[in-house]
Amino acid sequence: MREQFIFDEKNETPVTYLTRMAPIVGVLRNDSVSDADRELICTISPYELREIENEMCKAFEKTIVSETRRVIRLMSGNLNGFEDDYMNELRLSILKDIHKFNNPAYLETKQTYSVDAFVRARTAGVTKKILGIKRGRKEYEMKRESHVKKIISALERERNSSAHDAWEVWQNQHLANDSMKLSLNQVRDCLAIMEDPAYFEDMVEEEAVYKGKEIEEADEKDIVDDFIKDFSVYTEYEWYIYLQSLKLRLDETTNKEIACDKKLIRLCKDAPEVKDKIICERIVIERPKSGMAPYSAFDEYVSTTYIETTYRRIDRHLKNAFNKKELDEEDMLAILRYWINM
Repeated sequence: MREQFIFDEKNETPVTYLTRMAPIVGVLRNDSVSDADRELICTISPYELREIENEMCKAFEKTIVSETRRVIRLMSGNLNGFEDDYMNELRLSILKDIHKFNNPAYLETKQTYSVDAFVRARTAGVTKKILGIKRGRKEYEMKRESHVKKIISALERERNSSAHDAWEVWQNQHLANDSMKLSLNQVRDCLAIMEDPAYFEDMVEEEAVYKGKEIEEADEKDIVDDFIKDFSVYTEYEWYIYLQSLKLRLDETTNKEIACDKKLIRLCKDAPEVKDKIICERIVIERPKSGMAPYSAFDEYVSTTYIETTYRRIDRHLKNAFNKKELDEEDMLAILRYWINM
């Protein structure tokens, strides 16, 4: 492999190297949207492409190890003994999308991403797969359940209600923004599984770790009450933005999707100080993997920049509060668990 394609940690950061190489791999993979030097592309053989892909994976290795350990710790022992399997699946997931790393063809804004963010965005899917392997569940079963969960989440955001039957979920499958279509019986099967208490063991989001436990000790409840008092300075719409960002990012939801949330738009309309954050123009939500999702066009939305800055502002406040109070991981989880389920 030529020297120009080798990752040299002494002369180039992982982000710089991956950003430079991603469009090249995109063109070589015939993704139809990446742009790179065509003369250079013509000189790269399929064999050299495999070498380049493997070299790019090296730039992710430190983060792959640290993220694997983080997830296994958060899963409270549910993945003990599966560390090697997890890292291998995470490597494969990264390799699949490696050509998208800070590739202008895939960026919705000018904002670029760190290696940590790119890896962490893929841990939810990998965790789900490893849990499935551990419990002997089929991948298609988990995909169906994910499809149903997205529909239920969308219905809850639109109607502010958590009561949904199989018929309603089946009729609103377009809200999942994916290509899957289930029969009514398949929806019923998914809901039956999800209503089983054992199902919590298979949930992949970090919030599942919080949901699977209860705040039992009085001192934890006191900590939660203390934080609620500290964070009462935020308005309803600010807190709603934070909670939606916290929950939905676990499912790789974008700021655009949060921006179109009907409840958020209503809250901002009712608050004179942020009425100007509502943008009245057409917005389309696109997903690179599946193209444009059905029913993804909206005529008004809350500024995505405002959503991002609000989330980051509250998140910094929260982390500083954690540090000042010298909380351990269990206390932090208790607080987040409570807020996510509010």
